Amino acid sequence: MAARWSSENVVVEFRDAQATAMSVDCLGSHAVLSGRRFLYMVNLEAPSEAPRKIGRQSKWDVGTVQWNPHRAESHMFAASSNQRVDLYSWKDGCGEVHTSLQGHTRVISDLDWSWFEPEFLVTSSVDTYIYIWDTRDTRKPTVALSAVAGASQVKWNRKNQYLLASSHDGDVRIWDKRKPNTAAEYVAAHLSKIHGLDWHPDNEFILATSSQDNSVRFWDFRQPRKYLNILSCQVPVWKARYTPFSNGLVTVMVPQLRRENSLLLWSTLDLNSPVHAFVGHDDVVLEFQWRPQKEGDQSHAEM
Repeated sequence: MAARWSSENVVVEFRDAQATAMSVDCLGSHAVLSGRRFLYMVNLEAPSEAPRKIGRQSKWDVGTVQWNPHRAESHMFAASSNQRVDLYSWKDGCGEVHTSLQGHTRVISDLDWSWFEPEFLVTSSVDTYIYIWDTRDTRKPTVALSAVAGASQVKWNRKNQYLLASSHDGDVRIWDKRKPNTAAEYVAAHLSKIHGLDWHPDNEFILATSSQDNSVRFWDFRQPRKYLNILSCQVPVWKARYTPFSNGLVTVMVPQLRRENSLLLWSTLDLNSPVHAFVGHDDVVLEFQWRPQKEGDQSHAEM
């Protein structure tokens, strides 16, 4: 873990945006903020410049937005609103809807691009289905996973191209897309709702879950009956995500509490106290993202 912290903080306010979601592209050049009427494209090389806007024709807020993580498709991002996902293309300062994915019958709760196949996108919904889409043929999903219960999160494994994880209230299901009829593994992770789910960046068997029960738990899904470790917090945990570098985790508390507006960085090797607190927001943090640097370093942006 780094012992020194850069004091080079850039603060930019987008009061009119009323953004509900944010994503940073894999090149570290742009962030997209999703508002009700517009998507705001922020140039991270010059964040104080007025953002470009892409108009939206929907009465629904954007639930989730995410750039494609592959450099060859770095101009593409997906945004969900209600039961639909719009795929946007952003090139040369102009953005437009490329196509839409429609198949869910209830609101979409999450989406995630595959780390291995640039054309593959997974969506989860309250309608109990998890759909894997091939963006080259968007008429219908290529794989449908039926979970019986609605899913709040879905995430592709970072090391195994076939595996996904989904959260359902306090439970986690591990799926192999080659065997879609039933979950490959089942983890009774929490007694309360899971808000956050993240795979370990280097180990295909390990994932972290954050919950309304004031804890983050770490799991090896090959041994689903007992967590590997637990981070106990004073309040419910909204998000817990691994850092791009080894042995790090960042947590954000549940927004509704309006008490804790900082991001906490932890070492997974010692969960007794945070390594660092990113302090500055005077309202709840809804989202945070790591920004890749051209020289291979990592910095982070937050909303």
